[in-house]
Amino acid sequence: MGLSLVLINPPFQRRVRRIAQTSVGPPLGLAYLAASARAAGHEVEILDANALAWTEDEVATRAAVRSPDLVGITATTPTIDTAGAIAAQLKARNPGIPVVVGGPHATALPRRTLEEYPAMDLVALGEAEGSLVALLDALASGVRAGDVDVAGFVVRRPDGSISEPSPAPLEQDLDRLASPARDLLPMDRYRCPDSDAFTTIMAMRGCPYDCVYCSVPVHFGRQIRYRDPAAVVEEMRSVHETWGTRFFSFVDDTFTTRRSWVEEFTSRFMAEGLHRRIRWICLTRVDLVDYDLLADMRAAGCVRVEFGIESGSEAGRRYLRKGIAEEDVLRAFRDARKAGLSTMGFIILNIPGETEADVEATLDLAYSADPDFLQVSMLTPYPGTALWDEAQARGWISTEDWSRYVFLNHQVLDHGSVAPDEMLRRLARFHRRFYLRPRTAWKLARLVRRGIAEPKPLLRTIVLGLRGLLSSGRSP
Repeated sequence: MGLSLVLINPPFQRRVRRIAQTSVGPPLGLAYLAASARAAGHEVEILDANALAWTEDEVATRAAVRSPDLVGITATTPTIDTAGAIAAQLKARNPGIPVVVGGPHATALPRRTLEEYPAMDLVALGEAEGSLVALLDALASGVRAGDVDVAGFVVRRPDGSISEPSPAPLEQDLDRLASPARDLLPMDRYRCPDSDAFTTIMAMRGCPYDCVYCSVPVHFGRQIRYRDPAAVVEEMRSVHETWGTRFFSFVDDTFTTRRSWVEEFTSRFMAEGLHRRIRWICLTRVDLVDYDLLADMRAAGCVRVEFGIESGSEAGRRYLRKGIAEEDVLRAFRDARKAGLSTMGFIILNIPGETEADVEATLDLAYSADPDFLQVSMLTPYPGTALWDEAQARGWISTEDWSRYVFLNHQVLDHGSVAPDEMLRRLARFHRRFYLRPRTAWKLARLVRRGIAEPKPLLRTIVLGLRGLLSSGRSP
């Protein structure tokens, strides 16, 4: 007999809003988990508190009244406290419901997560489509949550002890996964700066690179596993026809790592005629593109490519282990513009050893690259990253208040190069100098004229972003 499962996406949107970060996307990972559980005969519901703007209390109440057999909550480092609060409020209403938490933070610190949040009973490690089904099947057979012995979970035992981690193997054939259960999501609530008919999509998992600030290899592995391009095209067609979705964002970290995959995808996408109905964006590295590839992507409906600029200093890029050069950055943005693509660039401040001259060099490189959108963030030591390990060893971490690990808003890495207050003021000045200039306003307006962005969502993005720009940097 199947069990009932409620999956929760905590609220977090107001804490991350910036002109380049106003998108509200679906919890795609939860949709994959829901699909796997449902295919195995279990009853599933997703409560997307973030998209629906519910409070912790509201989502906990809604979950508790359903009296499910299991509740799962996804969390990153800055939302783990919120997840813990939801779990506690849920248990206060219905103490017998077992709660499992997953996501990159809990995967990196499973034992500590269970120690810090007593209302959580289990931690799901890494990818959990297969292991979640195994857990549900174990519970359905009568095994108590504290007694389960399923690979992929760390468990709080009835005596209070915590089991040792036993990671489950990664799914090597992503095409075996059930399509994400988008019918369980509020599809009309997802939006981005370009469209109010927006969603995300996954084409691959894993990343072979060694960036010091990234935990993707810990969560998804270093080997990239690809879906069949035909399956990705079919999913986009189906979502478009079912929900009217016009804009897709690939969540993959390095979309163009395998050129042949991209070429097959764009060829199939155009053969279906989807390039006339759907627009899409992706994230990749500046050293993994050239003009011909970008032009093919643009012809197939791609309207924006997002690149890491990271730092204007060679020392900064070397510390980040990015493995790119300034020439790569300038060439990639130049080729993207030539191909007719909009661009977004990512900048990182507060790199150990960074000087005022390095910060100015980073700003100069951002101006030279000239992206349409720019995200400036603080280097943040997330658990599971090489940066976390070094920061722990060197005493660089100023706080372990997880709610402050929002790389757009706070500085938690204090290595002594620049005082935190001054670095936050630099971040605010950086954003204002880039966005509050006539050229940026003209470029954003052109996105509408070129058919890349829809007027209403872009205007909303600009208004929200300007509010943040004008109020940021006034206090630490």
